[in-house]
Amino acid sequence: MEMIRSFFETNELKWETCVEYCTDGAAMLGSRSGFQKKIKELAPLAKGLHCMIHRFALAIKTLPEPLQEVLNSLIKIVNYIKSSALNTRLFKELCKDMNSDHETLLFYIAVRWLSKGNVIERVFELKDELKAFLEMQEISDFMEHLNNPAWIQRVAYLSDIFGQLNKLNLKLQGNDLHLIYFKDNLSDNLQAFVSKIGNW
Repeated sequence: MEMIRSFFETNELKWETCVEYCTDGAAMLGSRSGFQKKIKELAPLAKGLHCMIHRFALAIKTLPEPLQEVLNSLIKIVNYIKSSALNTRLFKELCKDMNSDHETLLFYIAVRWLSKGNVIERVFELKDELKAFLEMQEISDFMEHLNNPAWIQRVAYLSDIFGQLNKLNLKLQGNDLHLIYFKDNLSDNLQAFVSKIGNW
């Protein structure tokens, strides 16, 4: 709370002009104690709003079962390679030999919102390299996925969806974004995103 007070003082903002504040909805932000209560003491008319980006992150945690299965198997493949220094080096060398755009896979980190989309996109871009690597390793469980056109199509679908979600997410963040910007541009970004969903 001290950081926020300091920000208000440094920027000569008045608490009376605070009409809305955005939170991630965590328990510590409750209306009876914590951040929300302190804001209400300083700006009684201000209303709390659950952060749109955080809502988005919560919403994408739940995928339909077939897509969740693809994501889970995809993460297992990545972890198989990334969890071994030898496999990581061998995969990197294979990617170099195949003149790939990328030489490494990305680890999936659940707490990073953009991580899921980036991991899926990288796997899709390196699907041929993964297939060659896993054939050399004779990992039949993983090869079953990479030889399945339906699985590859679902990876492509997830890559597209999460790529668009990541772009939208990034448009909603930044130091120079403010309410006036959102009033003018947010609906355009959301409408563009919704129209893209119709194509999927």
